[in-house]
Amino acid sequence: MAKNSIEAYGAEGKSNVLFFDPDKLTLVTDPKHSLYDERALRPFSEPMVLNIMALGVHTPIVITKDPESGQTLVVAGRGRVINAREANRRLRERGEEPVQVPGVARRTDSDGLAGVMVSENELRESDTPVGRARKMQRFVERGRSHDAIAILFGCSTATVKHTLALLDAPAAVRKAVEAGEIGVTHAKKLAKLPPEQQRTKVAELKAAGASTKGHAKARAQRAVLGTTTPPKMRSRAEVQARHDESPLGSAERELLAWVLGTV
Repeated sequence: MAKNSIEAYGAEGKSNVLFFDPDKLTLVTDPKHSLYDERALRPFSEPMVLNIMALGVHTPIVITKDPESGQTLVVAGRGRVINAREANRRLRERGEEPVQVPGVARRTDSDGLAGVMVSENELRESDTPVGRARKMQRFVERGRSHDAIAILFGCSTATVKHTLALLDAPAAVRKAVEAGEIGVTHAKKLAKLPPEQQRTKVAELKAAGASTKGHAKARAQRAVLGTTTPPKMRSRAEVQARHDESPLGSAERELLAWVLGTV
């Protein structure tokens, strides 16, 4: 005789997971409402839309029923709903089956629901860079392409390549990245150097950033790598103003006119 799901998985209990058309869910946009969150006003995220189109929504959202309006309100999972709506728009255009969003209902007072909303987002911890690289490597070993892995992780193919490169870095580099002492961008630049030089540069980068924070730390570490902040891109209005201020017949005015495309 077949076991029920509680016995089959050794669970202590179970509850119903419901499935919704994301367009029929209500995102609270009234700032005065206890369930208001600015995430409800964000646009869709292209990487997440592509991920949902490929895999669907696999993490349930939290919903509740508004007894006054009868609407099904999203307590947690606004991003999944917003991106599922856009994914479904594209899937329907292609004549494909739209995805549904799994959800778990919560019945409590407004303070309790607001607490669920906050904790669901604020207590999340991201993977460390090296931990993320190890996850990506497991997909590589299963034969997934870098393009497919990029969709899974919601990033660019170039990011997959640079993240995987961390696994080939010396231990000193990996430890510094894990500790937040240097960034993945630093590790990417160090990868061009022989291992011994990488270890030396890591020590210099750590020393440069030890007593500073924010922009000062970034500038100090760029100096160690011999890089500078790229020049600011000027707007057309700024270039036009400089052109108009330059003396007639000057080389600068002619050059700026060429940039503007007026000659």
